[in-house]
Amino acid sequence: MSDKKPTSPLFAWFEAGLGLVADQVTQANQQVQQTLSDSQQTLNEFASRGEQVESQLRKAVDPAQWCEVWRQSPLHHWMPSFTTPKQKRAAQLDVLSNKVDLLVEQVALLAAKQAAAKAEAAAAKPAPKTRRKPAASKTASESGTKTAAKTTTTRKTTTRKPAASKAKTTPPKQD
Repeated sequence: MSDKKPTSPLFAWFEAGLGLVADQVTQANQQVQQTLSDSQQTLNEFASRGEQVESQLRKAVDPAQWCEVWRQSPLHHWMPSFTTPKQKRAAQLDVLSNKVDLLVEQVALLAAKQAAAKAEAAAAKPAPKTRRKPAASKTASESGTKTAAKTTTTRKTTTRKPAASKAKTTPPKQD
């Protein structure tokens, strides 16, 4: 007897289709393995380049400045910030206080400019001299001395004491 079993044509078609699928799966598996090995090789190259760059960076940059270098890198902006709302509020207050300080400085500069402009205008235009009117009564002489004391002139003003106050300060004569 023969070792071959009787086969149907349907089974032969099935074996042929299975062989084609197996060949395609094998080719796809080989392509995937090739792509994985290429990507692993590329990652290893990047890692070695990164180690070289990192060693150069360690030689060039002081460790105290690493945080500043990190903040300037584009990766820093992609990383989530681990700050609490209290820290964010404190940072915002610092920014706002710096802005207020700048505004105060600007206002002070503007006030100094205005004061300088007023001083120049006052120096260019001499102040008119005021004359005293003869004192008709006690209240008129007091108001005149107050206005004379308020105006700024080059000569000194002296205030007079009223006659009534002089009488109180001098002792009465005894006979």
